[in-house]
Amino acid sequence: MNGTSQNQAEANSLRQSRRELRFILLTWLGCGVWVIGYCYLKGYHLKPEEVSTVFGFPGWVFWGVALPWLVANAVTFWFCQRVLKNEEDEEVLE
Repeated sequence: MNGTSQNQAEANSLRQSRRELRFILLTWLGCGVWVIGYCYLKGYHLKPEEVSTVFGFPGWVFWGVALPWLVANAVTFWFCQRVLKNEEDEEVLE
């Protein structure tokens, strides 16, 4: 591999890595904002008699924690299968 094609390959790899990092951080931030915001708004000020349940969880826990966790797992699986790319290892010089 000559110098310019190696530099281009490194630039492409860096660009792809940055795209992946941006997606991961934005997804993490979105999930964090949802969990903290929803749980604060829907669960923090509840009186015990106002608590409803969904699948045995308090409603605010199901919609604010359990469901986003399941969605985050699905997005992670999709991301690893479809978006995340392995770069070819550099040739070993003998």
